[in-house]
Amino acid sequence: MARRKLSDVTHPDLLLTEDFWLQFGDDPQPPMRLKVLYVTFGEVALAGPSSFNVASVCDRLGITYPMVNHYFGGRDGLLAEAAAMVYENYIDSLRAAVVHAPPTPEDRLKAWMMANIAETGKLGGWGPILNYPLAAREVTEVITEKFQSSLNRNFEANLSLLSVLVSDVHHDRVSNPDFSAPLPPRDESLYDPMMQELVPIIAWTIFGMSVWIAGQHAPARQIREVYEMTEDLVSKGFRQMITLIRTYGK
Repeated sequence: MARRKLSDVTHPDLLLTEDFWLQFGDDPQPPMRLKVLYVTFGEVALAGPSSFNVASVCDRLGITYPMVNHYFGGRDGLLAEAAAMVYENYIDSLRAAVVHAPPTPEDRLKAWMMANIAETGKLGGWGPILNYPLAAREVTEVITEKFQSSLNRNFEANLSLLSVLVSDVHHDRVSNPDFSAPLPPRDESLYDPMMQELVPIIAWTIFGMSVWIAGQHAPARQIREVYEMTEDLVSKGFRQMITLIRTYGK
């Protein structure tokens, strides 16, 4: 493949237009390094880490594989950095859902929950990398070395937001967390009784619900009644969570 000129912003894949790049930011022609990451987002979501083929990304962009080595040190480095970005985008989407929800405690918590379900579905093939480290052991090693602090920071920020939402439902109020502020002191959060006893139940319930729906749980797949009931089960599950939160400690 002939070497691309830096001024060449066209690509063999005609879908990679300025509108495509604007999905990821405000630059209609981001640097090639970011383009590789952005295309990888969709490729892995559809194929998963084991079937992901770097050559497909290179062919769509019209670049050679050595450019991937140059930018990321290889396939595993590309997947690790993309996974960290995908997770950050995922957390940003949950936060945005809360910001744009009707200003009631229940509506904000429901917006967070429904965004979890929707965004987990969009993650697709990123799920194994983010939730099951052994599914991509080499990628996990790079994540641990280079991106673990970023993942931890976003996870704790999301857990802190959930704590605020749960507390608001319990106390029937609407607080306005400053998303740009530092996280609350870890000791204060970790040893708060509600944080220890109630928030994990809510978090695990919604996580399990999201993964089950997004992954089309293999043992239940093609059981028609299960999927016909999904919407009703989610609604009933949310109502049970609200009852649990409101009556906590009473």
